[in-house]
Amino acid sequence: MICPHIVAALAFVPGTPAAPVRATVTVDARRVLGTWNARLLGGNILGYQKGSVYYTGPDASDRAYGFWSPERRAPEPAMVALAKRAGMRSARWPGGCNAHLFDWKRTIGPVEERPDQQFGLPEFLRLAEALGAEPIVTLADYHGEARDAADLVEYLNAPDDGRHPWAARRTADGRKAPWNVVWFECGNESEHGDHAGRVMTPAQYVERFRAFQAAMRAVDPRVKLGGVIATGFPDLEPWAEPVARALGPEMDFAIHHSYKPFYSGNDGKPDAATLFRNALACPDEIVEYLGRLRALLRRHAGRDVPLAITEFNGSWVQEKPVPYRHTLGNALLVAEMLRVFAEPHSGVAMAHFWEFANEYWGAVAGFPHKGETLALRPQFYPLAFLGDWEGSQVVATRVESPTFEAEGLPSIGVTRHAGPKRQRAAPIGAVPVPAAWSVTPLAGVEQTQEGDTLAVRFASDADLNYYHARKTVPAEPNALYRVTALVRTQDLASTHGACLQVGDARGWVATRSVAMSGGVSGTRDWTEVRADYHTLPDTREIEILARRMEGGGPARGRAWYRVLRVERMQPESFPAAPYVTAHASRSADGRIVRVILVNRRLDGPVGVTVRVVGMRAATARARSLEGERVDATLESGGVRVTERAVAAGAGGALALTLAPHSLTALEVRGR
Repeated sequence: MICPHIVAALAFVPGTPAAPVRATVTVDARRVLGTWNARLLGGNILGYQKGSVYYTGPDASDRAYGFWSPERRAPEPAMVALAKRAGMRSARWPGGCNAHLFDWKRTIGPVEERPDQQFGLPEFLRLAEALGAEPIVTLADYHGEARDAADLVEYLNAPDDGRHPWAARRTADGRKAPWNVVWFECGNESEHGDHAGRVMTPAQYVERFRAFQAAMRAVDPRVKLGGVIATGFPDLEPWAEPVARALGPEMDFAIHHSYKPFYSGNDGKPDAATLFRNALACPDEIVEYLGRLRALLRRHAGRDVPLAITEFNGSWVQEKPVPYRHTLGNALLVAEMLRVFAEPHSGVAMAHFWEFANEYWGAVAGFPHKGETLALRPQFYPLAFLGDWEGSQVVATRVESPTFEAEGLPSIGVTRHAGPKRQRAAPIGAVPVPAAWSVTPLAGVEQTQEGDTLAVRFASDADLNYYHARKTVPAEPNALYRVTALVRTQDLASTHGACLQVGDARGWVATRSVAMSGGVSGTRDWTEVRADYHTLPDTREIEILARRMEGGGPARGRAWYRVLRVERMQPESFPAAPYVTAHASRSADGRIVRVILVNRRLDGPVGVTVRVVGMRAATARARSLEGERVDATLESGGVRVTERAVAAGAGGALALTLAPHSLTALEVRGR
């Protein structure tokens, strides 16, 4: 828990010595908040299937990106050892958007008869067993029927007693005893479509969930089925609200994917310090959003529905100047996410880091079959430091720390005020909007204007990316603008639907900075949509584009767009963020206290005094993940792990200095 009344923000002026900063952390080892939830350190095990948009060839997919040896038909011991070190006690398969069209029935049977699926369902289950991890299986949302899900449960959990043919298939695959898999997800990020032109409505998802749940429980009533509630941090409409309203009483858990912030620039703008100052200030936003999801579910379900965050990471989708996903700064963000998830009031039942081994996001790099040394990137260490907590009890922690402010980014709110609560975005004033749309011709599209309404008729066999009508309005740098519009559609074929895109008037290619409204497809009457766009430090104008994004097959149907208003907004803001955060656990026998400390100060160290109430410290050691720069990577050689003894001072207090932008695991042993 962060002490709310410590709000003395310290300014930093580039080129001047950083002012000294001190913080105090008090751990009450007598006050147990609950048992440490080992499921928070889950991992995704990738079983990409040939034909998936993410399939990268057999050398990776058949090896579960380093976890499996097809030659030995066994797990790779070195990778298993690292996953155990990182506390992986829950394993999710087959992984992300690969699941949309996944056919599990192609992944069983003799390996010789499935040359494109050497790492299939039997292999995943053997790997999970070797890890000591509980499996969670993601069901396809755009392939198969409820009968296929029931067959899967029979394969996994039914006895091979002559009455269950799929259980007999399991025995033929080398396992007579049931696997007793309990956890299943009804799809993955189902609201965004299958990447092959189809997107389901909330009503269609609800119908599929109910059919799957009934069929699966008819085979095994122990099955727990989760429903997709939110990917990223979108408005609760148009997906979360109707799904929660319909399925809240029925779903066993709700699925959220936590990716924040979203940044895809390759131009080094803004600089790394600005990016990570904002990113490290955003955990309060995550707390607030999880609270909104829990309240939504409680309202419709009449109970607390557990949250499963089956994917989480910082969403850095870029390569230059360095891949930020592999930096020290992102490791600190991952540590902060885990701190938030571990709070007893968060309602998070399980979490799965994306992605443990290799692939685009891998915390561990290297393939054992190539003789490569397995390299541990910075984001491995938040998992490994918490891996020591298994079997522990979470205890109360209080932090008193100076705070810092952040100006906000397009995907992150402002962090600046002294109060303890979020301040919502509020209109400052209206911005004049031209009535006419500026239209560029596009083959297969007829565009006409009726007053301030743009009417578009799509009649093309091509899957068109339509962005050919725009309005431009003046804007201030580093400011928030809200664009509200009405959209109507008739027989519109589109994955995302007719929508608005708001961004810097220099365009997406030049700035990689836009915000999208919700989409409208099929036949819908006038529907209000909204997009909030946070301008760049050098923005002078913003553009409003009428969109029909590619991805929905041939562009057919009609859409009407009408901009209602553009408002300059006072940005949503959150309390100024403490430089130091902490959470702690104690061993079951009370003899060891472990504290995870994050120094979010980028320009200097922080001196910290740690006091443990209820235990007299005898010895203490600190392991720290450090680097010269917040954007340091393993590959650049700028990241290191240090270890040192920490001496107890008067009264047993422990004094240590946290390096700038660092993560520290402190272990205190009592007398």
